[in-house]
Amino acid sequence: MKVLQKPPQNIDAEKSFLGAIFLDNTVIDREILTPDDFYLSIHKQIYRTILDLWNERSGIDPITLSDRLSKEGISLDGGRKEYIDDLSNIVPTAANASHYARILREKTSLRRVKNLIVKLDQAIGNADIEAVGRIRGEISTLRNLSVDTDHYTLHRLDAAQCAMTVPPIQEYVVGHLPVPDEIGIYGLLIGPDGVRKSWLALHMALAVASGRPVAQGPDGTFLWSAPRPGRVAYITLEDSKNVLWRRIWNIAHMPGHEWVGTQETNQNLDPLILPEFTLMTLDHNKNPVEGPDVKRIIKYAGGSRLIIIDPLTEVIDADESGSREGRLTANILRKISRETGAAILAVHHQSKAGMLNREKNHQSSRGSSKIPAGSRWSVVLQGLDPDEVVKKNIKGFGDWTEIIEGKASYAVSMNGEKWLKTLRICDGTGREVASAPVASSTRPSDETAPERKKTNPNLNLKLVADQNNCNLQRENHYEQD
Repeated sequence: MKVLQKPPQNIDAEKSFLGAIFLDNTVIDREILTPDDFYLSIHKQIYRTILDLWNERSGIDPITLSDRLSKEGISLDGGRKEYIDDLSNIVPTAANASHYARILREKTSLRRVKNLIVKLDQAIGNADIEAVGRIRGEISTLRNLSVDTDHYTLHRLDAAQCAMTVPPIQEYVVGHLPVPDEIGIYGLLIGPDGVRKSWLALHMALAVASGRPVAQGPDGTFLWSAPRPGRVAYITLEDSKNVLWRRIWNIAHMPGHEWVGTQETNQNLDPLILPEFTLMTLDHNKNPVEGPDVKRIIKYAGGSRLIIIDPLTEVIDADESGSREGRLTANILRKISRETGAAILAVHHQSKAGMLNREKNHQSSRGSSKIPAGSRWSVVLQGLDPDEVVKKNIKGFGDWTEIIEGKASYAVSMNGEKWLKTLRICDGTGREVASAPVASSTRPSDETAPERKKTNPNLNLKLVADQNNCNLQRENHYEQD
């Protein structure tokens, strides 16, 4: 007579892990488990309900959990409230939660191996050679039942294969912002107030949405070459719909930017003007945790090529200078990138010291250094140096923004200095009807050289277009200087 054996399990570890959650809710984020890591169906249901509560950012205690189970019509052996109370008192501390979680993951792996062995016996009995090979491969993956070793084995890179196989070409979403991989990618636009960070972010959004060069000027100069087009989710939290409307209008009326109003661009550009949007917050114990909007944006923006967040400060409901907060922020941005397939570009303010010292490196951003350190591409924006303005008698100095690639981790080389210059469109009476920063081939100091004004045909550029039955004279602002 064959004795039936129970599948691998550890009920005490299941109860202890659930009990640890009542003592410290953040165990859920630190020890990633699924309901399938529990053997008892009761515990599967309890943990599934706990995850639902946690995703809603509700505090988890015996009362809230019992209430939710009651509303869902779920009954537990021995009485719902009594069973939950027993779980909440089963361990005195949550310090051993990682130990309990490791046991549960090991038992899950053992159950999977046992199920695969049963399937292998069936495949052999059916002489299904293809199934035998596939199942043996799955068993080989799980041959070491140490969960940590399994994890590392799955992510192991074969050095010999890398040496013999041509690697894929590095591709960029825009500029030198890399295409996301299995790790997830994010970049930063950094600068003090008033240097047109949001304008540049919008230029990048339009460029990716349409496959056009970034901020191309009337003479053909651009900041970065045309990217491969794709959907862009542009999230702004500081500006209203009317502000974004006016910016798009102004850019669309720049020479050579008629494509902004095309259907193709409109289909790919998805502006979201949100009053509230939180990617990181604090739990009731003041510990940083993933915010409620992470899963929503992953679901909404899935399949996008680029997600822009403007500004990053507004989505961090915690101390952005904290080391733990900085690390979690970087991990959340990578997670969104990894699960949507989109690169993230976050607009970020410069620190006070960075502004005062006119710094141009990627570590000049506000908050924890872990955020810029985790970025794979960082662009720093700066206005003109007041001393240089006086020394070189630069006029219209407020119209200039210097663009510096402070970090480009996967680029062979970084681009040198680049410039944005505000271009103004006037009607026949001199009234300004549109203005926007676009790429400039000249430097601010070139404006004071009369010979350049005579020889450079772009300085006297005049284009005429019919817009709303009104003849607009598009006049480069250099002439007004």
